[in-house]
Amino acid sequence: MVQLCLVLIGVTGVHAVKLLQTSSLHTKVLPADSAEKVWAIQGKDTIRMMGTDGEFFLTAINPGHWQIRVEGKKPFGNQTCSEVDVVPGSNRDLGPIRLARQ
Repeated sequence: MVQLCLVLIGVTGVHAVKLLQTSSLHTKVLPADSAEKVWAIQGKDTIRMMGTDGEFFLTAINPGHWQIRVEGKKPFGNQTCSEVDVVPGSNRDLGPIRLARQ
């Protein structure tokens, strides 16, 4: 029984450390109504960022190298931000991403 408790404490501790190391991303797309979708891509993982009024957020992501892809509504074009580095436990603000008219 003591061994089971020790295993449960160990597993819980590992998950708690993992949660503390998760990070988040934030960006603002300008003009505010120009983005159709915003994606965060890391390797084979692709996650749609949620947003309103041009503000896009993604919480509880793994640290590492990410790529952000903004799909613009017509008449705006698409834009990709490569090599976005996210460190463990950080709240990364990418600043504004301005979409150009095509």
